[in-house]
Amino acid sequence: MAFHFMLIMSHYRRGRRIGWHYSSDVKLDKQEINELLHKIKKKCGDMQFGIHKLSTDSTSLDSVFEKDKFFEDVIFTQNKEEFLDLVTSDRELTAYDISKFILSVVPMSHLKLQKILYYCYAEFLKKTGEKLFEEPIVSYKYGPVVESVFNKFTVHGSSVIDYQEDESFIIKPNEVVATPSFIKLSLSEHGLVATECILSVLSEYGQEKPFNLVRKTHKVGGPWQRVYREGFNREITDDLIISYHDIVK
Repeated sequence: MAFHFMLIMSHYRRGRRIGWHYSSDVKLDKQEINELLHKIKKKCGDMQFGIHKLSTDSTSLDSVFEKDKFFEDVIFTQNKEEFLDLVTSDRELTAYDISKFILSVVPMSHLKLQKILYYCYAEFLKKTGEKLFEEPIVSYKYGPVVESVFNKFTVHGSSVIDYQEDESFIIKPNEVVATPSFIKLSLSEHGLVATECILSVLSEYGQEKPFNLVRKTHKVGGPWQRVYREGFNREITDDLIISYHDIVK
């Protein structure tokens, strides 16, 4: 016999449920459970969770789904830190969130990542009139840059970034195992549109050489060229981006 503990909450605007699954073929360790609950309370205060316990003949999630269909639409992880991150993180996406998803789909250098990130932002802005993320895009020597992402990945230099995520979220029984960055993206307020924009940009530019993308972002009359002044890292505004990309892709 196996014992299961599920901590479930509805947290995101699209109404999907996320959950932490803990199982054991011996008695469940209360300290393991209380440790996570304490961390959540410390970061978020009191929150409403669904707490479920049941027993099956296996420690696998599949056995839970087979016993009770109630759990089938829950996105589960067995990783406490990943669950804590989703519970405590803001619903808004960051440039780093987008970057992690991009790198999980197409490995690339830091220089290329910045250009792809810029085109994803422009595509989303053009489609929705809203920001994909809040961090400003500024003009560096080699094109548009998000400085928080620059600081995170510049250590890789010109090498392809060796970035991997643990495949720790199970979306449906016997079907899909997804990366944390995809889960956060898909459950964000505009997750479907954001995902479509990113995949569209990767389809168009994913195989381009980094300096081909530099040349594209440096075109005369483009947002980067209109604001760049050496040494100043001036912001490329949404107005400049949308007015240009409405005309030229």
